[in-house]
Amino acid sequence: MNPPARAAREPWIYLVPAALLVLVWLATLADRPLFNPDEGRYAEIPREMLNSGDWVIPHLNGVAYIEKPPLQYWATALSYRLLGPNAFAARLYTTLGAFGTLFLVWLAARRLFDEQAGWRAAAVLSGMLMFVALGQLLTLDMSLTFYLTLSLVGFLLAQQASQPRSWMLLAWAAAGLGVLTKGLVAAAIPVAVLILYSLYARDWSPWRRLYLVWGLPLFLAITVPWHWLAARRLPDFLEFFFVREHLARYLTPLADRQEPWWFFGAVFLAGSMPWTLSALRAVAGGWRRSSLPAAFNPGLFLWIWVVFIGVFFSLSDSKLMPYILPLMPPLAMLIAALPVKARERDFQFTAIMTVIAGIALGVASLNWPAVIAQSDRVAYFLPLAKPLGLIALLLTVSGVFAWLRRVRDVTGSGVFLAVGWALAWLLLIRAASALAPVYSGMDLAAALAGRDAKAPLYSVGTYDQSLTFYLRRTVMLVSYRGELDYGLGKTPGAEITDLGEFLGRWSQQSQAFAVMEKCLYQDLTNRDVPMHLLAETANRVVVARR
Repeated sequence: MNPPARAAREPWIYLVPAALLVLVWLATLADRPLFNPDEGRYAEIPREMLNSGDWVIPHLNGVAYIEKPPLQYWATALSYRLLGPNAFAARLYTTLGAFGTLFLVWLAARRLFDEQAGWRAAAVLSGMLMFVALGQLLTLDMSLTFYLTLSLVGFLLAQQASQPRSWMLLAWAAAGLGVLTKGLVAAAIPVAVLILYSLYARDWSPWRRLYLVWGLPLFLAITVPWHWLAARRLPDFLEFFFVREHLARYLTPLADRQEPWWFFGAVFLAGSMPWTLSALRAVAGGWRRSSLPAAFNPGLFLWIWVVFIGVFFSLSDSKLMPYILPLMPPLAMLIAALPVKARERDFQFTAIMTVIAGIALGVASLNWPAVIAQSDRVAYFLPLAKPLGLIALLLTVSGVFAWLRRVRDVTGSGVFLAVGWALAWLLLIRAASALAPVYSGMDLAAALAGRDAKAPLYSVGTYDQSLTFYLRRTVMLVSYRGELDYGLGKTPGAEITDLGEFLGRWSQQSQAFAVMEKCLYQDLTNRDVPMHLLAETANRVVVARR
């Protein structure tokens, strides 16, 4: 086939696997229950928001929960209104954020480098483990990543546009929406990267295209109203939200999320799979400055964005794996723009490692009982053998196909390799439904379905984040505060602080239900507390008053 004809066909060749990936991605959203703690929390808050009609102060289990801003809660509540409160509707906003981020990466790489780079960048990002996993899980990190990427892309395209104002205002608006998603970090990252880039590259030209006179008022118009309304409702909101949830969480071990300094390095290596080699190459070689004075260097700006996020969160006393997700989109663009020879070698290496991974997984799936560690939860992991076998076959075929195609079309090889890995990650996530008894309260909720909804329901010494979502009701907390401490302090009567008081109430009621950890259930059984076991999961039980 002659080159013009092949070039005309390439978008359609890429769109077919892309469409398949989108369909599987969407289908996987409803195939597994909501997992604790994050998915249960971020599904329940918008459900309570929709039911109560209070769109200013988010609530969790009936009490104020202001650790994060409300933009994603608003969007998910609207999703519930259209589709009903279910797992698909709860995760839809996260997935749309992932799709939007893929589009932005494609658009930016295409404009900054060339059309083929756009397809490579989108393909690389779509196959990354961290991106696929967090595009399926209900957290705030993917929506934050979308808005940060939108701000980044708007800024970069403004530097090359003949009419840059629209792109720059889009960047300002996106930063504001990011702040309404997860706080000041959405503004801190772009500002810090711009300052570091200007100092290192000795290039101050981007500052002339910030449109500060228009952009700053737009940013404030998006971010200020909710903070002002929340401060009017809760007098200590500003101190709690900005001092405790921003400064203290970052600078102190307040959140109890300490990890070693190298933690995000390990997350980076695993999260960028299967492109880890290319990721390391991009980070190692992206620091070079432009030889032209005052010439904007988008590659260097992307590199500083990636490195800054990694270092910024590594310096914090609060570390969670999803925190570095916003560095993955610009990393994908850097990988897509690697020199041709390096890219060809890396994609060939990735194809070979994909085949090896497929074969290894196939062997493991055939000997799965011997592979998994023996424990009291081994029965929940045994059903993973069959989907692992399918994943092994998918990776092997994908790797062989990409390796055979590598000489004729390295971009096409990367696209099909990425789709193979993305489908493999999605199949693995779908298979995780077998672990629901370990990580979800869905089975406990099913045991209470059809029972008297007016009877008291206690959660003793624990709080299952997903249980209240599935029950469509809140619980009375007993001897538990956790992250609900702030809201409970504002709501007298929303908790029972003492186990003895709970037992007194329990003994006087003719009908009541309680959720608790198995060890507590055994202790209370030994004390002859009147209880009837209704259901149990790997961690908890639900009992009725007998």
